[in-house]
Amino acid sequence: MILRRISQQATKPKDIRKILSWTIHSYGDLNELQLIETRIPIITNPDDVLVQVKAASLNPIDLFMLGGYGRTSFQMLRNNEIEFPLILGRDFSGTIIGKGHEVTELNVGDEVYGFLPPYKQGSFTKAVIASKHCVLPKPKNLSHTESGAVAYATMTAWSGLFIFANMINRPNKGLKVLVLGGSGGVGTAAIQLLKSQGCVVYTTCSKDAIPLVTSLNPDVIFDKEDSDFEKNVQLEAKYNIILDAAKVGIDNIPNSWKYESYVTLNSPLLVNNDNYGLVGGLIKSAGNLTAANASRICSGKTVRWGYILPSNSGFKFIHELICQGKIRPIIQEQFGFNDLPLAMETLQKGHARGKIVLAER
Repeated sequence: MILRRISQQATKPKDIRKILSWTIHSYGDLNELQLIETRIPIITNPDDVLVQVKAASLNPIDLFMLGGYGRTSFQMLRNNEIEFPLILGRDFSGTIIGKGHEVTELNVGDEVYGFLPPYKQGSFTKAVIASKHCVLPKPKNLSHTESGAVAYATMTAWSGLFIFANMINRPNKGLKVLVLGGSGGVGTAAIQLLKSQGCVVYTTCSKDAIPLVTSLNPDVIFDKEDSDFEKNVQLEAKYNIILDAAKVGIDNIPNSWKYESYVTLNSPLLVNNDNYGLVGGLIKSAGNLTAANASRICSGKTVRWGYILPSNSGFKFIHELICQGKIRPIIQEQFGFNDLPLAMETLQKGHARGKIVLAER
């Protein structure tokens, strides 16, 4: 009997390792954020890597998701995995501490950076699982803090411009592109991405952000606070592309502005799905997009909805530009890991001047 008890104790599984994570257990406001111990993620996909997070940045979508934005669409993409507890955060930089057997390009101990699609568990945690397709070696010219602030916003800008505005299939040199909201995370990334391709870049920002935006070398900056703002934008050029990175909305774009394609990164698709269900939401969205184009197509204008696409080739493309110093992260403020609620409160205030980052002190 004694021997049997000893045998049972010897085969008892070891305690599962725990890590600290910022989680939410329901949708709501900043009060839903909880710093708790969670189980360290387990690799189940052979293409995944487990990364010890050294830095992660905040994106507007984190605030939106906290309030329930996209819950219907994202839960469908999770293949019915448990929704809560949910970890927010889309960017990360850190060190690989585990990998699937089909990951051959990266090794345990490698310093890496990357991004996470919105339907995946996020990076406001001490260890995160990511697909190898969304992870690359950390640029040697950037710190972890800088690397953790660059991938998601730049991939969003790349997706909007190269895929939805079709820059990937046409010569880019000399294209006239207007970036609405040049001082935010996506805006600062878009300006640099466009300049690297020889585009003529126009952008908008508030007066106090002009010095920051000027440092990115756009060709023309429009001061939103100028009384002649709308007229100045109208008279400057006919734009091949307008990229809306500021939630201006197509209904607020003056009819006098001349452009070929308007791409918004804040379409109503996910909100429609939340409000009307997947089928009803798709029908509603099709009507929204058709109506937006119907009133403008005779003027040679098109309206397009852009989203981040987790493209490995796109990430490699911007990675090369980052390593060459042609794209650099613009950091507004850095917070410690335990200060996420304060960082989210700062993001909530708006007036973005680059990215807000959580990083090890």
